[in-house]
Amino acid sequence: MTHTAPAPSADADDASDPSAAPVGDGWGAERASGLDDERWSAVQRARLLAGKVLGGAPSDDDPDRVASKRELFMLFLSEEDDPEPFYVKLAERSVAEFEFPLDGRRVLDLGSGPGYYSRAMQRRGAQVTAIDLGEENMRSAAAAGVRVAYADGTVLPFADRSFDGVLCSNMLEHTPTPEKIFDEIERVLRPGGWAWVSWTNWYSPWGGHSISPMHYFGPKLGSKLYIRMFGMPDRNLPFTTLWPTYISQMLRLVEQRPGLRLLDALPRYYPSQRWIVKVPGLREVVTWNCLLLLERVSA
Repeated sequence: MTHTAPAPSADADDASDPSAAPVGDGWGAERASGLDDERWSAVQRARLLAGKVLGGAPSDDDPDRVASKRELFMLFLSEEDDPEPFYVKLAERSVAEFEFPLDGRRVLDLGSGPGYYSRAMQRRGAQVTAIDLGEENMRSAAAAGVRVAYADGTVLPFADRSFDGVLCSNMLEHTPTPEKIFDEIERVLRPGGWAWVSWTNWYSPWGGHSISPMHYFGPKLGSKLYIRMFGMPDRNLPFTTLWPTYISQMLRLVEQRPGLRLLDALPRYYPSQRWIVKVPGLREVVTWNCLLLLERVSA
């Protein structure tokens, strides 16, 4: 059921199409590779966006960006005990640097949590609908003036082609069926719409969430070792609310959906090092949090 809150006084194979994946840090490399005009335009749009989101432009040496990254890192260190400051700052920074048009656009915040991104996008004029299975999360988002729907992300209560954009941040690792999430993203996006999808891949340092770094022993053994040493984690125990996810797996899921085009794949927190995502094995460990930029095309 959808509710409207009162308006506030607010296996590691490269499965993706190589012509759609980033070729290199310089734009000339893509143009020289023989991309047609339509694909070249898509790559340009992705580069402009990816350069802006959390790192690439201005350069990583920019003093303001370095200071912002340092602040985020310090907030991350206390994320387990006090998550809100980190996620509020991360959402504000991410959305402020979007190159996607937001003003007046219909945007779905898929797996919204308390609505950090919803609020940030709404402040920039987007018509946001937040969906989540957490009742407390939905109450928090609604209290902030966000339109909310208590719904399962694998069976969205929306008509085909209902949205201009979909944002899905740090949700894929919390569902056992990420393929259904991509099915729904493909279905509810209008042609020409965009999707911004990020998640924490399993083999990254934080892949096990609460049981990290024990997750490197595997989800089952790692959980047993963690519980034996520290007791039951308060959240995100593997195979309850956390499932192993891999970059190769997600790239394959995108490739299998004809209505989705991969514009870019990059490390979310250091996007200028996007070459990492092109290296099987290495990317699963070093990327930390992977970001996919997608476009809805006519299948």
